[in-house]
Amino acid sequence: MRFFLYPIIFLIAAPYVFGASFINTFLTSYASQSIQAQRIVVEEGQNAKVRYENILRNGKNEIVNVMAPMPFEWALIDGKTYVIDDGEMRLSPVPIVDIEQRFIELLSSAASTTAIATQNVVYQGEPSIQINLITRNSTYVGILSKNSMILKFIKVQRNDGSISMIYTQIAPIPIDYFNKVLNGFKIYNATPDTVEMVVWQLISNLSNVNVMSMKINDVTFTVVSGMMSPQSNTVCYIFKIDSKVSPDSLVSQFKAQGYNSIAVKYNDVYVVVATNGKTDELKAWISKVFANK
Repeated sequence: MRFFLYPIIFLIAAPYVFGASFINTFLTSYASQSIQAQRIVVEEGQNAKVRYENILRNGKNEIVNVMAPMPFEWALIDGKTYVIDDGEMRLSPVPIVDIEQRFIELLSSAASTTAIATQNVVYQGEPSIQINLITRNSTYVGILSKNSMILKFIKVQRNDGSISMIYTQIAPIPIDYFNKVLNGFKIYNATPDTVEMVVWQLISNLSNVNVMSMKINDVTFTVVSGMMSPQSNTVCYIFKIDSKVSPDSLVSQFKAQGYNSIAVKYNDVYVVVATNGKTDELKAWISKVFANK
């Protein structure tokens, strides 16, 4: 699938390595910036995706409203990520990380395994600076305005594909405006329970996701269904271990219907996964979803 987006024009006048002092200057500027912006996020690889986002950012804090294809709102505040729903912010079951955050983190840490170089370019007709950052597993390119020091383009390339973040509109805003918006939310810092964390892991690794809850014989099941890569219908039943429901019985029922099925025990819940895909694909997917869990 090919995407035709805003053209990126590089006219390199003279490559020049600005050094650590420039990176520090940029990071200091980034931490003091307060902006409202629109951006497009393009993921290219086995499953190509495009997202359209509106953001408010004050330093490293940001409120992100994903407009399409699936509306979703989240925030990064003081290093913690929150899911926003109906005027409330609740701690996300797992951290939400976008490539801009990761790019800033890597620039800030400047580990010995990270190579950083900079050069003058022209981006969309404006004098700009390109930052190239290389780690063991990925290559980042960031482009910022030479005058405002505001990031306008970021791309990360990995073995499994690439993600590009293209800013289409950017406007400075008063810090008071960001704080006013933030103060309009009720913020809850309670730790998400196990079911929430598992659901989050599952929906992060499925496409065309649907989540529902149902009660059978006084036992509550959370059901997550969607498409597992490459193109396999998948359903996951989550229920508490103390519910006295046998996960092996559910697995047997799914297998009797011609599905491949596996049960996973995670903390105080069972997760029974069934798919019309291959057994090896299912095992690999479960290993990925519950890696280090």
